[in-house]
Amino acid sequence: METIWIDALEFDNYGGFIKDTQFVGEMGQGYLMADGIGKPVEPAVVKFSVKEKGYYRFFVRTKNWCIGHDPDGLKIAVDDIIYPHISGVMQITGWYFEVAADFELEAGAHELKVYDTTGWCGRFADIVITNDYDYTPSPEVKKLKKQRAEIKGIDTTVKEHCGYDLVVAGSGAAAVVAAIAAARNGSKVALLSGRPVLGGNGSDESKVSYDGAATQGFHETGIIYQIKCYVLAKKVTWSQAFLHFIELEDNIDLYLDMYAIDAETENAVIKSILAQDTNNMTEHRFYADYFVDGTGDGWIGYYADAMYRIGREASFQHGESFAPEVADGNTMSGCATRAIETLNDTICCYYAEETNKEVPFVAPSWAFKLPEGEELGRTPAWLERGTWWLENRNDYDDLWEAEYVRDAFIRITAGYFDWMKNSWKEKERAKNYKLSLLSTYVAKRESRRLIGDYIMTQNDYDGKTFFEDEVCYTGWRMDVHHVKGIFSGKAGEFTVNQEVPLTPVPFRCLYSKNIENLMMAGRNISVTHMALGSTRTQLTTATMGQAVGTAAALCKKYGVMPRELGKTRINELKQILLKEDQTLLYSKNEDANDLARLADIEATSYTENGKPENVISGTSRQMREEPYAWISEQELPQSIVLQWKEEHEISQIRVTVEMPLADHRFGFKPAPSPDKMITEISVEMLISDKWKMVTCIKNNFYRQIVMDIEPQKTQALKLTVIKAYNYDKAIIPEIRVY
Repeated sequence: METIWIDALEFDNYGGFIKDTQFVGEMGQGYLMADGIGKPVEPAVVKFSVKEKGYYRFFVRTKNWCIGHDPDGLKIAVDDIIYPHISGVMQITGWYFEVAADFELEAGAHELKVYDTTGWCGRFADIVITNDYDYTPSPEVKKLKKQRAEIKGIDTTVKEHCGYDLVVAGSGAAAVVAAIAAARNGSKVALLSGRPVLGGNGSDESKVSYDGAATQGFHETGIIYQIKCYVLAKKVTWSQAFLHFIELEDNIDLYLDMYAIDAETENAVIKSILAQDTNNMTEHRFYADYFVDGTGDGWIGYYADAMYRIGREASFQHGESFAPEVADGNTMSGCATRAIETLNDTICCYYAEETNKEVPFVAPSWAFKLPEGEELGRTPAWLERGTWWLENRNDYDDLWEAEYVRDAFIRITAGYFDWMKNSWKEKERAKNYKLSLLSTYVAKRESRRLIGDYIMTQNDYDGKTFFEDEVCYTGWRMDVHHVKGIFSGKAGEFTVNQEVPLTPVPFRCLYSKNIENLMMAGRNISVTHMALGSTRTQLTTATMGQAVGTAAALCKKYGVMPRELGKTRINELKQILLKEDQTLLYSKNEDANDLARLADIEATSYTENGKPENVISGTSRQMREEPYAWISEQELPQSIVLQWKEEHEISQIRVTVEMPLADHRFGFKPAPSPDKMITEISVEMLISDKWKMVTCIKNNFYRQIVMDIEPQKTQALKLTVIKAYNYDKAIIPEIRVY
């Protein structure tokens, strides 16, 4: 007997099907899905061979994604003979194996095609071909994996990866920045990205805009600002920039398409993470001393038995005025997104093209019926695409039924496009638009929140909150979406949409309450549902990543767990964050190793509020209304001199310049020119009573310029600002010398 197992992702040509690996955690593997918008797509094609002549049965692993409406079916063809049976319309809610065809085959090579019948998201994950008519593949994932491995002759031994100080799971800004921060501070890091590209919701797959407290004009700094400047200066995508910065770090091993599926915990300490390659289903185990959960969904915490919450707290729990009286499981809906390479842009839910003639649209039976007319409560922002408020109701399960949730977005899209074309009072404007693309990637807002030693609440956004263990801050609105999503009608998009002051985030929110070596960064940190409305944006989560990545390196250095680090060495953590340009709202530079703090400082010119000694004031940006920088009075070039009473050996100078791109408040808007940014600066040392040039930086586009030099002893250091972008004065908030 002969049995052949072919994964959908192994097909030679995907035709009009698209690859989807978002739901490996729940259904075990990636699959192909028809992408035809109501028109059958080109078939997926693969070649195979059989050893014997005879009858062969073809099983397909498929799914009827909308029971009762049977939106799409599949047909199997061998050597261009199409079998009449339609698969994928059985009344089974999950993924299942179905007998798709029986063919009599000659021994030798053949060509298999999978045809889509309607273009409405038909899907398949495997084709199993056998002449053993007593064999049926199992739909249960664990057994399926075993059968697949036996048939394909795959070694199922788990590959082990040892020698790491830190494992970071996740692909978004929080995870990427955590890995970079830990690596820069000496840790050996494994970064496990469950996706094929870096960036999470803001990746090339989705392109959700990067926002945060920058909406108040108070930009997040540190590593994420460095990456942001690179994105804007080099005109690359965030995914490309993240990969560039990861590749600069020798201490990081990047594993793309590596999805965490389990954790081994002993005595409240994680020993390892089990992950699956989303393409070939091989399993890998990663060992480390410390772990960061940057998955957004808190999967590492879940598998490690960390405490967590899902849904809305009752008002009595924390005294939150906006919380409901009764707790429930509602979590903010995400959005269905899709990047359009040809437009270098992203869409929510759909993309429609304007034609030169009227294009009717008849909603399929499975499309959701939305509130009619003015009750919808929203005027389309664009006709050619949807927008962020095309959301599910909040009582969907984004964790365990993520594919069902995504499919609900498809139903919403069809219903919304139907409303716009056929019911909207201004439907005449939409008559020539043709539905061209559906969004198939789910950009989530909320799911599981891991519990730390402190839980931030709505009440922390009072403008007076102070945390001794502040490690980053938030400043996005308390932006909590309506529990009924697009079905809220005139009630609109929000439950709460209130401005909040800049608010510090404590380290105690970023490590687990009961799993000793687990930290978290992202939308899964220790906050209430209401507080998450502010902390969940990507620039904010990136600064959390810098905090926990740096903390992990310090934990390794001192052999302690995060809780102990927070109690005994929080000031050291804060000082490293400040040194590496992470803004803290209530902390200043007190670094005893910073030689600049010991120097007498003079400058060739300065304004009344821009005195040279401001560069050692302890702050690296304008905070409140106090003087914050050396500002030259005269035109460039201008110099500032640091002089000591005795010689010091110097190997590094850090210069923080004026905030470039400070008007770039929303990630989806074009950036302005980087006015006032210093682009060229030279450094000289006083050696044997003569000024000696030691380095010169040209074409700078970063806020913090780090200059490593050959260690030399000197008693004086001169920095000369030679050029600035669209500006003829020098502005330097901070100089550090080591």
